[in-house]
Amino acid sequence: MEYRVPGIIGAVAAKARGEENPFASALDAGCGTGLAGRFLRPLVTGPMIGVDISQRMLEKAAKCTLKTGCGIEEEEDALSTDGKDEKLYDALVALDLEAMTLDETLLAPGLSRSNSLTEKDKEGFDLVVAADVMVYFGSLDEVVGNFAKLSRPGASLMFTCERATNEEAPLGYRLLTSGRFSHTKDYVIKVAESKKYSLSLYQEITPRMEKGVGVKGHIFHFVKSGGNEEL
Repeated sequence: MEYRVPGIIGAVAAKARGEENPFASALDAGCGTGLAGRFLRPLVTGPMIGVDISQRMLEKAAKCTLKTGCGIEEEEDALSTDGKDEKLYDALVALDLEAMTLDETLLAPGLSRSNSLTEKDKEGFDLVVAADVMVYFGSLDEVVGNFAKLSRPGASLMFTCERATNEEAPLGYRLLTSGRFSHTKDYVIKVAESKKYSLSLYQEITPRMEKGVGVKGHIFHFVKSGGNEEL
């Protein structure tokens, strides 16, 4: 299937900050088995939390490290530059992406690496990622709105969607025969801007191949401005 989204997300996240300015915390929303987390862990100094509705997926993600698991062959990995291995996630929780809270995630008691967080860091996640997750939502209003509530000012939000034109999806999204949703660029930006996000990067991508044909997709990187008073 040549699934490419985790690597694409990782490259965008790495470019957004670089080694000199890592993310203080990260939420891997809809983390699945941890495929994207493998690329994100080296970019995050504090807690990284994976959330998924499927307990079975979370059990697989719990076994995922920088070098093993996640469905990626060990010999293909070159993400740990110092030769050390470590688990990806500081916590894995089964929650609804549209309803989860900071108290259930970043501010949950007993979270490892939480001692690295400043009071500002505790205002919300520094990075929220949804890799190949928005395809399971039609309207993005609730889920993007909740991501904003979980994020501190200046935080990054990165996610991929399958791509539709305005002519194909007059409402901004449409249900495909695959059971997944595709979204238009204009719709995604409109929703994000209504939640106090501004667009930092946009790219058309090929998230995977199906029957030898590239699926049309796009990736968005938004940066949050302001607090959560009106969200």
